[in-house]
Amino acid sequence: MKTSHRLFQFVRPHLGVLALSFVLLALTSLFEVLTTALVIPLFDDVLAAGPASGTPTHSLVLFLDRALGLLPGSMVTRLALALLLLTFAKGVCLYYSNYNMGYVGQSVLTDLRVRLFSHVIGQSMEFFAGHSTGKLMSRMSSDVEQLQEAVSSTLGELLREVVLLAALVGFIFYLDWKLALIALLIAPLAGLLTMTMGKRIRSVSARGRESAAVLSDQLQQSITGMRVIKAFGMEAHEEKGFVARSAELFRSNMKAASILFLNSPLMEFLGVVAFIPLLYYAHARIADGTLSLGLFGGSLFSLFRMYDPIRKLSRIHVQLQRALASGHRIVELLDARLEIPDDPGARALEGAPGSVEFRGVCFHYADGAGETRVLDDINLRVGRNQVVALVGSSGSGKTSLVNLIPRFYDPTEGAVLIDGVDIRRYTQASLRRAIAMVTQETFLFNDTVLHNIAYGDIGATEERVRAAARAALADVFISRLPEGYRTVIGERGQRLSGGERQRISIARAILRNAPILILDEATSALDSESEKLVQEALANLMRDRTTFVIAHRLSTIRRADRILVLERGRIVEAGTHDELVDRDGAYRRFFRLQAHE
Repeated sequence: MKTSHRLFQFVRPHLGVLALSFVLLALTSLFEVLTTALVIPLFDDVLAAGPASGTPTHSLVLFLDRALGLLPGSMVTRLALALLLLTFAKGVCLYYSNYNMGYVGQSVLTDLRVRLFSHVIGQSMEFFAGHSTGKLMSRMSSDVEQLQEAVSSTLGELLREVVLLAALVGFIFYLDWKLALIALLIAPLAGLLTMTMGKRIRSVSARGRESAAVLSDQLQQSITGMRVIKAFGMEAHEEKGFVARSAELFRSNMKAASILFLNSPLMEFLGVVAFIPLLYYAHARIADGTLSLGLFGGSLFSLFRMYDPIRKLSRIHVQLQRALASGHRIVELLDARLEIPDDPGARALEGAPGSVEFRGVCFHYADGAGETRVLDDINLRVGRNQVVALVGSSGSGKTSLVNLIPRFYDPTEGAVLIDGVDIRRYTQASLRRAIAMVTQETFLFNDTVLHNIAYGDIGATEERVRAAARAALADVFISRLPEGYRTVIGERGQRLSGGERQRISIARAILRNAPILILDEATSALDSESEKLVQEALANLMRDRTTFVIAHRLSTIRRADRILVLERGRIVEAGTHDELVDRDGAYRRFFRLQAHE
């Protein structure tokens, strides 16, 4: 019920349209019942030349006689005209009802997709560390598509069949309540079977959706890591794993299919079972003259029409259970919250921030093995426009330290301050507008060069984009591309070299014109020629900015106003390059290693 209740909030804004659809469906069912009722005069007045003598006249027969009398022509002509008019009216109502239901379904799914995307993109980096890309994409695409089928078509079909079934049941009771009760003997058993199969298929579908998520995750990792797979010759290994996971998904889907396809034959068999005692009852009533052939024909025709909604409702229930399994996974994702919220009363960071200070900062993260301390008692103040280089072995805490500045994470203890104010007092949007980042793993979108650079400032003019590219020493190679700045560079910029991608990233940071700059291994993966160009571009970028540099290359580190050496999350040395080389410490050992390379 929790899943249904949570998903209903997306339907609530459209209750007015749903009410209109319900009215139209009620009219559709009314026209369907009247069409069915035409069987009575067809049998009594056309095929049998009037009801048998002594048969009581039903009030419905009198109503039909008066209604048909308003139409011109013989009885056959009147019946034909009535059939045409009722079918046309039913079709118009059904069309607009289905259209409105489709509108509601698509609106609900659009709102759900937007809410999911907004929810996921608003999570902290810790959330993405604990959720794989493939599984997130499975929930946001495959599970939503499964739900889309239910909302767009199945729910509309459910409402339509329920209204039609209620109208037909009411019509049969109106004609002969005893005959109706006999016909509905199978209802409890049919309901029990439907509920049992529904519970079973929901459980199976939940396992199937999880198998699909695992398969999607492997597919995403295989495509992203294709270079590594081919470099190590692991194609057969990956294919073997994919085949195994595909087989698991196949088994889950076939279990669901076996339940789904069993539904219709069972309902049909139960319908035939219920028809046998009905046949004996009708024969006895017709024989003693208390039931006309027309009334029996109308009842029989209505019953056959009624069993069709019963079969469909049983199938719809099973399909809805499959959709609810996906809905449950979507609700789980909506309930997963690892956000870093803005503090109540947080204000915008305005102007050009100057100093950045770490005051008693500790940071740790929790995993299955417990808590791991990454930073321990960091005390550091960086003045306006100073350049600070962070040096240390892998895992020493360098990246974790700079990730605290834009609040990708919050410190476990202590505070990070800008111009003496705790950054938690600023809105995250305004804080991050004051920060630009260039990392080792440059991410570029499958879009034009122009769009990738302008991502640093969406509203920038093309001239400003070109100026940023010139400052990043990227304008020359961009101009040589087939369509210049409007060249699409492929996923992650694969049509460019590593140095070219990095200079695009630097141009993006220059365009952002943020007063605080973070460079995380921005030149570590480049060859000497590319590094030289990138170093020149970085020099342009770092000018008049408070800069944090994480690097292994001495050429980058020596430019820093201050160098900090981190070991096991603590600052063990601090000073200029010359001061640290004169000491017999960790930096000197690092310097010697670099000098020998």
